[in-house]
Order: sequence, then C-alpha cells, then structure tokens
Amino acid sequence: MYAIFSIPSCIYCIFLLCYRIQFVLLFSLSSLVFKKKTNRNPPDLRQRLTATILKTISETLPLWIIRYLLNLFGKFEQFSNGILMGKQRNQWCRRLEGGEGWNGYLIAENANTVDVGEKADIIILYAHGGAFNVGGPLISLAVFVKWIKSWRHSHEANTHILSLEYGLSPEHTFPTARDNMLKCYQWLVNEKGISPSKIVFAGDSAGANISIIAALELLNNPISYDVSQLPSSLLLISPCFSALTSSQTFKTNYDCDYISKHWFDYCLTNYIGNSNLLPTCPLISPVFNRNLRGLPKMWICVGAYEVFLNDITSFVDKVRSQDVSVELVIEEDNMHNYAILWPISRNGGAQKAVKSISKFLYGEEFTIKDEANEVVKVK
Repeated sequence: MYAIFSIPSCIYCIFLLCYRIQFVLLFSLSSLVFKKKTNRNPPDLRQRLTATILKTISETLPLWIIRYLLNLFGKFEQFSNGILMGKQRNQWCRRLEGGEGWNGYLIAENANTVDVGEKADIIILYAHGGAFNVGGPLISLAVFVKWIKSWRHSHEANTHILSLEYGLSPEHTFPTARDNMLKCYQWLVNEKGISPSKIVFAGDSAGANISIIAALELLNNPISYDVSQLPSSLLLISPCFSALTSSQTFKTNYDCDYISKHWFDYCLTNYIGNSNLLPTCPLISPVFNRNLRGLPKMWICVGAYEVFLNDITSFVDKVRSQDVSVELVIEEDNMHNYAILWPISRNGGAQKAVKSISKFLYGEEFTIKDEANEVVKVK
C-alpha cells in the first residue's frame, strides 16, 4: 500500500533530479571556463552532485523510502569491504540484546568470540546519525572496521565499538534515544563491570547530539542514575548542536552542503513530538545550555562547508569558557559528516580524521628501533 501511494513522489523526485543535475553540470563547466577569485576553494563536481541528489531525495521522497535507501547504501559499503555476510561479517560484528531500553551491535576484532570490553583498551558507545529519523547501528560498519584496524596498526590498541540501536522518530520521540544510550551505558558499567574511564560517548550528526545530551543528563541529574560518573571523553563528528536554522553558515554554506532546511525542520518536528519542548530548549539544542562545566574532554570535527559550522564553533567557545578541554578540527573543503562518509570526503579528510581521533584517544605514536634494528611501536 505504501509503495502504491509513493509512486507519484518517486516520479517527481526523478524528474526534479534530472532538472537539477543538468544545471549542476552546466554550472561546474562554466566555473572551469570562467574562474572567479574567492577566499576558499568552491565545492567540486562530486560534492555539488552529492548535495543536489541528497537534498532532492530528502525533500521529495517519503520517510520509509529514505530509510530503505540509506540502509541500502550501508549494505553496499559493507559489500565493497567484504563484510556484508558470512565469516568476515561474523568476525567483526555481533548483535547484542540489551533487553528493555536498548539494543545494539558489538563491532570488534573477533566479535563472535569476545565479550564486550574483554581486553579492550577503549569502548566507544556510538550513536549513529540520520536526523533522529533514519539510519541504523550498522550504517557505518565498514568505517568502524577501518578505525579499529588503523588504531591496532598505529597504537597496537584493542578498540571495541558498541553501536547503539536507538528508537527512531517519529515512532520514538524525545527523550527515547537519549534514554536508550544512558541505559546502555549503565549496562556497560554495572552489568559488564567496565570502568567509565574506558568508555567514550560518540556519534555523528544527530547521534552526536544524542551523545552530548546524554552526557549533560548524567552531569546535571546524577542521582537519577545508577552510574554517576561520566564517560572519559566525547567524540563528536559534525554534531548538530542547534535545532534552529538561523545561523550565518546555515545561509552561506547552504549551497555547499547537503542538509536541506525542509528535511531538517521535518525531522526535528518528528523528534520533538508531543514533548512541548521548544527548538531552543537545551535538551534539544545543547548550544543553549548554560551549565557545561564538568563535561569530559571532547574531540569535535566539522567540515568548512557545513551549515552547522557556526553552531559548532559557538558551542566550542562556550564549553572552553567553562574550562572544558576541547579539540576542534575544521576540515577545509569538506561537507557534513565527511569523517564518517568516506565517499564524499575530499583531500583525504576522512583519513586525517582517523589519525586525529587515534591521537585523541590513544596519544602520540612513537617509533623506535630495538637492538635487532626492528621497529618497535611505543605509546
């Protein structure tokens, strides 16, 4: 039934894509012929096409089709990296049934045989992006595997990632996703006996919002939870810190990024639901939170083309003024979520992010040679 009623939307989407893409191609061609001097590099053809296609899809197609397409993209990435199914997938990924309150996946070396946190140096509790409405815990599985392999090679580190399967809107409105993350965190500490000093809250886009909101809930209401100690750090990729679209870069970067204002407002409305919270409420928009002192150290990255750039820099200024340690990476010539969406990353931005995160989590890497002239890695 859904498919039948969605046919007109699909036809309109295809028509609009054909119309818009030809102008992108013409504009890119004219830009090569008539080059203008600007303060920064303009988006390349691949980025312009990505922005056009994703904006058109999000503005025209129903939510169930967008969810299906995003899930398909994730499966394609897994297939390309040989982890879609079979022995390789089982080696890296295992579903966790958390019972009431949360579910997720353990992503680690030999995930099919090791327990969560077993011999792990760090456990990353990760909330995926998707504007609170789409996406899933395995959408970035291929990227997580790359992270784990890279950090094993550079620091001999054993990293476990618990990718959270939180409730999506509009079926599950605020504060479901936040509470899912906090229940999972309590399970890690109380049931698995993992020290908060080894746990990192992480996420991209809306998932980064969920992570920071969960940390703030622990900070401001410790007596409401079995675990009062905060995680060791926060790892936030292209975070959504504000539900408003009034910032300067939401206007100046709008044509460079793939976030659609129509889609953003629609998803936030679904997420807020019947909670009667305003978009400026700190529970929705942490950039408006006044009590940030006491948060753990943070690593935050954002692309210079992102519409969220001003909101992110404003948040960073605010937390730094309250003596919170923050490392901010602004990657030139890159779009939203460049660090997690490798196909749209430009100038090696995603690869740089992997190295920067490893330094944040595990420290500097040093190489020395032993008596046999063999390279020995020391952290």
